[in-house]
Amino acid sequence: MVRTVLLAIAGVAAFAVAYVALAPREQRDLATPAGPTATAPAPAPAAQTAAAQTPAEIVGEIVSRSVRDVTPEDVTAGPLVNGPLTRVAAPARPVDPAPSPAARSQRLFNPIIASAGVIRARGREIRLAGIVAPEFEARCGEAASTWPCGRMARAALRRFVRGRAIECAIPAGAAAISDPAECSVAGQDLASWLVAQGWAKRDGDRYAELETTAREQKRGLWGDGRPDAHAVTAAGLDSAPDSALAIRPRVSDTP
Repeated sequence: MVRTVLLAIAGVAAFAVAYVALAPREQRDLATPAGPTATAPAPAPAAQTAAAQTPAEIVGEIVSRSVRDVTPEDVTAGPLVNGPLTRVAAPARPVDPAPSPAARSQRLFNPIIASAGVIRARGREIRLAGIVAPEFEARCGEAASTWPCGRMARAALRRFVRGRAIECAIPAGAAAISDPAECSVAGQDLASWLVAQGWAKRDGDRYAELETTAREQKRGLWGDGRPDAHAVTAAGLDSAPDSALAIRPRVSDTP
């Protein structure tokens, strides 16, 4: 009896050994229990590097990831992506150019009319643009018929200004009034007024029509001779060009 049992046990053991030896490797791995000494496989170096990098460090690099389709059901899906994803750096934001300085004007209070085409303010002289006006000491006519056209032209401009503030333009980008400059009184351009009254000649084509009209009507410098006695008295021929220097001019910027 004992002998029969031993033979049965030996047969079962032999069958088990033969089964293990002949079974596939995958089944043997599954059958092998995980012992306390079993260790998990170490992460790949590439995975560790990608985990340690920040998004800014991997911009522009190729990142191998599975692409998940998140297209809604009611929207046509895009093309199938088979290759790896590539991070693309965002384009740099363009820098807005600095605004160019705009043209402005400057108002001169109590200016000095040095001559028909020259204004003095704060120690500097500003010539009126676009005209050629006679100097203060200039004389017109010939021989005995000469007359002080320079003094009379200045006196005419003084009467027109009448102590009002003169506003001169400052070109865009300039720090101060240019020389020559475009100046006006109460919106009236001084250069155009002088040409229209015949007390200055145009320098260029800007005031061509005004000069033609003044010449036809023989105004100011275009007259046949010295103006009448009333105009001479009003001109104040005895005054010198620097007689008003005691008046301190004031300057202010206008918006």
